[in-house]
Amino acid sequence: MLVGQARLLLSGARGALSEPQRKGVAAIERQGRRLLELADDLAGLGSLQVGRLGLEQEAVDLAALCNEVADAVAPALRDKGGALTRTLPAYPLVLRLDPEKLGRALTLLFSQAILIAPRGGRLDLSLEPVPGGARISVALRVVEGTVRGRSQRGRARAASELGLAICRELVELNGGTLETEPVERGLRFSVVLPLSADDGGASRPAAAAPGRPRVLVVEDEADQRDALAALLEADYQVATARDGEEGVRVARADAPDLVVMDLVMPRMDGFAALEALRGDHRTAEIPVIFVSGRGDDVTRVKGLDLGAVDFLAKPYSERELKARIERTLRLSRRQTQLRELAQTDALTGLANLRAFRARREDEVKRAQRYGTPLTCVMADMDHLKSVNDELGHAAGDRAIAAVADVVRTELRETDFAARYGGDEFVVLLPHTSASEGRVFAERLCERLRETTLEVSGKPLALAASIGVAELRPGDPDDAAEEMLQRADEALYAAKRAGRSRVTVAPAPVQAAKGAASS
Repeated sequence: MLVGQARLLLSGARGALSEPQRKGVAAIERQGRRLLELADDLAGLGSLQVGRLGLEQEAVDLAALCNEVADAVAPALRDKGGALTRTLPAYPLVLRLDPEKLGRALTLLFSQAILIAPRGGRLDLSLEPVPGGARISVALRVVEGTVRGRSQRGRARAASELGLAICRELVELNGGTLETEPVERGLRFSVVLPLSADDGGASRPAAAAPGRPRVLVVEDEADQRDALAALLEADYQVATARDGEEGVRVARADAPDLVVMDLVMPRMDGFAALEALRGDHRTAEIPVIFVSGRGDDVTRVKGLDLGAVDFLAKPYSERELKARIERTLRLSRRQTQLRELAQTDALTGLANLRAFRARREDEVKRAQRYGTPLTCVMADMDHLKSVNDELGHAAGDRAIAAVADVVRTELRETDFAARYGGDEFVVLLPHTSASEGRVFAERLCERLRETTLEVSGKPLALAASIGVAELRPGDPDDAAEEMLQRADEALYAAKRAGRSRVTVAPAPVQAAKGAASS
């Protein structure tokens, strides 16, 4: 109705409009159409999640489709003072796809790019053949001299999670993948499409693909347990357990992607098993679907209150069970992706400050519980300001990313690194003393000295000053923040001593006194 009334006004059916009025109504009509498309996408997303939305494949000229979508979104980009470039092959690049769903996905992708683009930004559309298919890229780039109201990371966060989630679903339905990655002065969205998408391919898992989702079936009745396992093993890796106690033990030993669990079982029932899973950080995020003959409201509400994601009453159809499992896995994957996005630094790919604080709390508790040392290493790049002043902030960002790559290569499996802020990094080394942490820091310092980054044809040397501090067994509960502060003070002591070196913080006074008295 909103779009229809706007079109009536534009047609002159309600009287003549002045030019400013016409522009305003045209904007209302344009935004109304976008809202209508969003509503269609939301309905489509719901269908995708239960596997009802299929493909209508046909031969599609990707270059023509890209041009069609680009022509439709170009006016919105021009409204922001931006420009659109196209690099498309002169020859037809034809794949068998669903043109309507892929066109909607590309429109959403452009919409996200325009949403986060600063005024005067540029979008580069490219299409190229790749082994086994084709790649469509939409790159957002900030033009020199344009207004940059937000940082690259801020623009990335501004992208609509819903829009990208729907776009990813539509791309995956066509058998493709969607990736987002930072590039110099911007971001790039890449859609990789196969030569041919299998009908409904993304709405169900591949039957024999490696890395299939792992489902744990917890059921005390042997016949039902075996029947469930046989039903699911064609699509998933299936593990089984005979009761809640065994189910918790199996989940802790090798965490599954999803648990299908009976409610009434000996030794430990489904409610108690769910509470045990939620109380352990290793299994707290695993989605659990209850299946039970007790389908009354009280039982359902209790299960959902305890953290179950779904409740299926017996008897149920095989189709319904599979649809609910696949829907839950999709939601779980999306939540994992969003959680990783919220905890990952966009420039370096390392954890961000929020993730570091959560991990530090866990590592400190673990170190105090088992009486093991924990060392914190803080590194700050040397001379970054001069790099930014002489070569520009894009060169500075590349230098920061290069330092992060060096840090990443030095980590053990149990270590944890994060970008603390700006050009500062922090690393947690579990089961590591200060002296061992110094060895790590010295090695990191040396690796940075050996690394040279080329920017605009000029070599750029990397260096960092590093501080090391240890949290030792017996330190008070509030010593975690003090450990970080001592590492920071040691870092600046290293800078004052000449930069590109390592300084170890002395042990805290109370710990030293306690050691002396003992």
